[in-house]
Amino acid sequence: MEINVLPLGHIGANCYMIYTEKAALVIDCGFKSDAVSVFLKENGYKERMILLTHGHFDHIGGAESLRKETDTKIAIGALDAALLEDTELNLSDRFHAHLSPFKADILLNDGDVITVGDLTFKVIHTPGHTKGSVCFLCENILFSGDTLFDASIGRTDFPGGDFETIKSSIKKLYNLSDDTIVLSGHGNRTTILKEKLHNPFIRG
Repeated sequence: MEINVLPLGHIGANCYMIYTEKAALVIDCGFKSDAVSVFLKENGYKERMILLTHGHFDHIGGAESLRKETDTKIAIGALDAALLEDTELNLSDRFHAHLSPFKADILLNDGDVITVGDLTFKVIHTPGHTKGSVCFLCENILFSGDTLFDASIGRTDFPGGDFETIKSSIKKLYNLSDDTIVLSGHGNRTTILKEKLHNPFIRG
């Protein structure tokens, strides 16, 4: 499995492009990017999917255009589906991003398993940043969206956010193997062990 990260937009949301011989996925496609579109088109002979960790504008902004250009399906946590169609809830109005409403093809729930080509992702529901935030676990790599960061956590002051809820979600993630690599929605990679020991917001 190869993973390329591309920070997109003025907020620098991490877009992950993941590929193997049989699979090509994009996690959190953020703002429209020709590079991400080319990636999906060049891998058009493989099984493909666009996975969204949550419904905020800086993580979903390029999804609809990618679907139209590449015929790739979009999946998001079921409880965040409404954010794709509500520009107030997805914060695009507040940050002047002006997204057009759209719908996902696939709605995900806690414990779901997604198989794309030769890759398998487990869905972990981690509310707190939004009600429907999810993380994706593939092998020993966790794509944590805006739930868990390197020495930080997702904001809880937006609609649907709650500190006690995200605290519970992160403690749930702390049950993963210590050597699990965490690739978050912003910033640098970390590990579960590092966050358990050093995260100042949620201690293991």
